[in-house]
Amino acid sequence: MNHRTAQADARAKTVVRGSARRGTAARGPRGPRRTRRWALAGACALLAGLVLADRVAAGVTEGRMADRIAARQSALVAAPDVSVDGFPFLWNAAAGSYPEVEVDGRARTEDGLPVTASLDLHDVSRRAGGYSAAKARAEFSVPLDALEAKRGAGVRLTGRDGRLEITRSFMGVPLVVTAALKLSGDTVTLEPAAASLAGRPLDPANPQIAAALKAAERKIPELPLGLVPSGVSVDGSAVTVHGEAKDVSLAGGA
Repeated sequence: MNHRTAQADARAKTVVRGSARRGTAARGPRGPRRTRRWALAGACALLAGLVLADRVAAGVTEGRMADRIAARQSALVAAPDVSVDGFPFLWNAAAGSYPEVEVDGRARTEDGLPVTASLDLHDVSRRAGGYSAAKARAEFSVPLDALEAKRGAGVRLTGRDGRLEITRSFMGVPLVVTAALKLSGDTVTLEPAAASLAGRPLDPANPQIAAALKAAERKIPELPLGLVPSGVSVDGSAVTVHGEAKDVSLAGGA
């Protein structure tokens, strides 16, 4: 081997060794990146599992609360829907308190009127034998068509601009009375605001109109969970009684 050949071989070996080192360096970071990806995937799977467990636990508690409410309220036609707000639920459960619980249900009064109930319980905490809420607000809505049926044939009830419009036939012509709904203790009263007969205005303070509205007053049945009537409203489809209470108890088996 001459001197030129030896130099060429040396340069070739240097190139090969350099290429090998560069190849190793290029492949090297793949290991840490792959590890990070697996770690991220594992963290996501763990988080998904925790969220699922949290929702399952919430569902169990919601079912227990629904059973307690249904056991105490015979007017319900089915178990209510209960939703416990606040995430993570398990953290709240460990503390034994929940910021808000929403309850939706359907009931029927003693005289057969259908009622849709919506209840918001705030600052709910678990106690021996059940749960309690610091305060509660509720709405109980009765459809206007169900109230129409109670008033008899020929009467039409319409919610308009927050007032109740009552239409019926009087001596073959339409009598329309518009009244504001008021709450007097536990009784819904009607205060005449306008009236017309066959399209001609009448004095809403007419004694006959006042007597008819007086006869249409309705006492509110006792509300559940110690709720006290706080207002009444009407819209295009229903009359709604609003209620409030403090220190509400949801007793029952654990």
